[in-house]
Amino acid sequence: MLFDEIKRTETRAKRERESSFLYLNSSARLPIAAARGVLELWFDAYPDAGKADLRARLRSPLDAQHDSAFWELYLFELFSRLGFTLEPHPEIEGSSNHPDFLVKEGDVPKFYLEAIVAGLPSAKDAGAEARLAEVLDLVNKMQICGWFLQVEYQGSSDTQPPVKELRKRLDQWLNSLDAEAIDGALNAEDWDSLPRFEWQHEGLTLAFTPSPRSPKSAAKPDSRPIGMIMGVPHQLTVDEDIRLAVVAKAKKYGTLPLPLVVAVNVLSEHCDKIDIDNALFGTETVVFDARPEGGRFARPGRRLPDGVWFGTNGPRRRTVSSVLIGDRINCYSCAMRTPLLVHHPYPTHPLSLPSYPLPEFKPDETTRTMRKKEGVSAKGILRLPDPWPPTDD
Repeated sequence: MLFDEIKRTETRAKRERESSFLYLNSSARLPIAAARGVLELWFDAYPDAGKADLRARLRSPLDAQHDSAFWELYLFELFSRLGFTLEPHPEIEGSSNHPDFLVKEGDVPKFYLEAIVAGLPSAKDAGAEARLAEVLDLVNKMQICGWFLQVEYQGSSDTQPPVKELRKRLDQWLNSLDAEAIDGALNAEDWDSLPRFEWQHEGLTLAFTPSPRSPKSAAKPDSRPIGMIMGVPHQLTVDEDIRLAVVAKAKKYGTLPLPLVVAVNVLSEHCDKIDIDNALFGTETVVFDARPEGGRFARPGRRLPDGVWFGTNGPRRRTVSSVLIGDRINCYSCAMRTPLLVHHPYPTHPLSLPSYPLPEFKPDETTRTMRKKEGVSAKGILRLPDPWPPTDD
């Protein structure tokens, strides 16, 4: 079994620093219990030869390990339900590396499938996030009856902030607030006049803004004072996250006898078609031309030679026949999000799956463009209860 056979009574929300598996394994909430049931069902069907390794990674206290293992389990479930047979970690002649799966149609080998998660934080960023999560968890343990707190954070610290000092000063500030004045500002939507408490440690700045808590909310035994957490705007690098993930897998193998499909679950926010095209085919550019009468107009330019599949000298990394892109797919979102299969226009081994029912982008030799083939949702293929995901009673 994947999860422990224990009596569960906790119905609280997940703590900021709590690992995904620890919360899944301990919570008695209905949606979490349902997720355990789905994951146990999928895990039970996984080949015995690979179960021990997959189980260890799914149960890891490190979310990066857990997320990567979930993605492999999801892919196994998806392609198995599509009628394929998957063999974990097959041997490749002349290589010490083992792809995640050899995918067969009946007894016929069709392609190798490699799974990777993109958009994971660096070790430095993960450490800073863990320190921030520890601060937020300790603030959430405060007995704050009358207020919800909106927390905005900026920057990071290299050492653990002194939370005892923060809690003391935060408590003093909350006790000094005028509830009627805050109600008036909220009713008038005068956000700028709301009181604000700022606290700093090294490069980390936390800003707290209060709003009154309803008596019903305050009476909940697991009610936490932090109602909203917001970071400052930052530059998204989704295309680069995808590019790095695919290139990392492409470098592992030389000549392969079958197509290689790299499956990337993108954890970065706001992954869309533009990000996928920029990553695989090169960054899109815009050319500004001057008008004779003055002014400028914009038109599409050539893509930069920085794509996974296209560089300065034309097509490259042709061993990666296709890339399967998932957009933040997890146990709860998998009914709403379907991965997209994008084919290399010039692969060493073309991937031919005539009966593949999910969405694809395939090269059209007549128009020399990529054409989308609409497909079905993964929701009807995966073994999921209906409705999914469930909600708390």
